[in-house]
Amino acid sequence: MIGAGHVATHLSKALQKAGIKVLQVYSRTAKAAASLAAELNCEYTIKPTDINPNADLYLFSVTDNALPNVLSNFPYKGVFAAHTSGSHSIQLLTDAGFRSGVFYPLQTFSKSIEPVFSTIPLCIEASDQNGLESLSQLASTISNDVRHVTSSQREIIHIAAVFSCNFTNHMYAVAEDLMAKNNIDFDILYPLLDETIRKAKKSRPALVQTGPAARNDQNIIEKHLNQLATLPDYQKLYNFISESIQSQSGK
Repeated sequence: MIGAGHVATHLSKALQKAGIKVLQVYSRTAKAAASLAAELNCEYTIKPTDINPNADLYLFSVTDNALPNVLSNFPYKGVFAAHTSGSHSIQLLTDAGFRSGVFYPLQTFSKSIEPVFSTIPLCIEASDQNGLESLSQLASTISNDVRHVTSSQREIIHIAAVFSCNFTNHMYAVAEDLMAKNNIDFDILYPLLDETIRKAKKSRPALVQTGPAARNDQNIIEKHLNQLATLPDYQKLYNFISESIQSQSGK
């Protein structure tokens, strides 16, 4: 396991729980490498030259920014390697001299929350058929949803994931802040959030869009914008999203 962050931690623990032997953890940070290795009962190193040469698969699970540099410092060529990135192409590994693959779990990971891997879509890709079969078999040990996805498809999935997860969570944070500023508990919105997700899963999201922008209710929109006058960033965000909704609905 190359990396010891959130994805690397949860992924390696899930693989080991499924009976896959993690030989070693590599990380540039000794504390992170030692911590994960202790959980996995395996060796760790912070030196690329000390990475175990006998693994069947080298799984690179580092930040997108760090991945090119980590690859350039990897001591072995021609070995089977896969990365867990949603935005990097498989070609990055191929160009670095590996038998290459992708092992991308489509989920958001946090340190303190244990994910249920059996429900997580695992998007896999490989440079050859043997590699694809190996990754498919590996993925099937931890997930019931394994999909063969190309690099170009995965890049679009990653953008969509940013919209549907990261941006949506930011909206939750904005809503929570507005509520806190007025001494209202955020949990009053939980049933609304649950119903929004339920409808989006049952139908096409665009077909179940509600709210003043979807109704083209300019009086309410203007009222909300005036109420947000002392919070200009939120006001701009409200106006931009409202215009986007109206544009998509043709209103």
